[in-house]
Amino acid sequence: MAVQSVFRLGVHDKQRAWDRWVDGRLGHRIQVEERRLARRELRRLFGQVVLQVGGTAGFPLIADSLAPVRLHVVFGGEVPKTSHCPVILAEDNLLPFPTDSVDILVLQHSLDISAHPHQVLREAERVLRPGGRLLLFGFNPASSWGLRKLISTPLDSLLPWHARFMRRSQIEDWCRLLNLVPELSRHAVYSLPLAKTGIRKLFKRIEHSMARKEWPIGAVYCLRAKKERNAYIQGKPSPLGRFANVGQTLKPAVGMRRKPILRVVQKPDDASSDWRSV
Repeated sequence: MAVQSVFRLGVHDKQRAWDRWVDGRLGHRIQVEERRLARRELRRLFGQVVLQVGGTAGFPLIADSLAPVRLHVVFGGEVPKTSHCPVILAEDNLLPFPTDSVDILVLQHSLDISAHPHQVLREAERVLRPGGRLLLFGFNPASSWGLRKLISTPLDSLLPWHARFMRRSQIEDWCRLLNLVPELSRHAVYSLPLAKTGIRKLFKRIEHSMARKEWPIGAVYCLRAKKERNAYIQGKPSPLGRFANVGQTLKPAVGMRRKPILRVVQKPDDASSDWRSV
């Protein structure tokens, strides 16, 4: 039975497909390593509002951030009763946030599974404030996982073999066109795309050696970019104040006719009382 293209799935089906894959061995391996990369970068970055787009609700990469405001946008699926930060249902190419309102934005494979990757990146640039940082996670075609994708068949699992593996250099070119200046990149997951642990043990020493030297052939990469644009600062606004009138200040992405919808579907017990559904 042929598998359906991940790019043709609805947002809810796409989210469920991602959640199922993360529950497996290969997906869990990727999630753990990306969490490690995100923790490493977030400790070096400072900001009041941190937003993650994509990933699994309840297991955000931004859980270790010390920012006072942390938000996680997912496309649907199962929403846990408890989470490290508020979970918001929205589309990655139509984010329900004002322009220039986010200090740090994390895109977890959003470009890899979106039918409109240019639009996703353009929308990320819109909500990111001048001087803010973008952390973009993607599958690396120049890896053993990329080679495995080349020989994938319609019978293989939907993710990651039917997702988009984009060259880091291509993403960097897109970023420069949007005034997002690439600063650095890191790689992770040097293991073979095999679920069986017995075979993986044979290559453990090689994996550790490549991980220490951080060769650019890891299964995933993390690209960090800075948004450069002059901005006029008037006073010192509150981080929550940026979203005080979110319903009135939202602007749809370029080329989009539908109005964005903000729906907070879950929030931590200790969340500020200022948060409310709009």
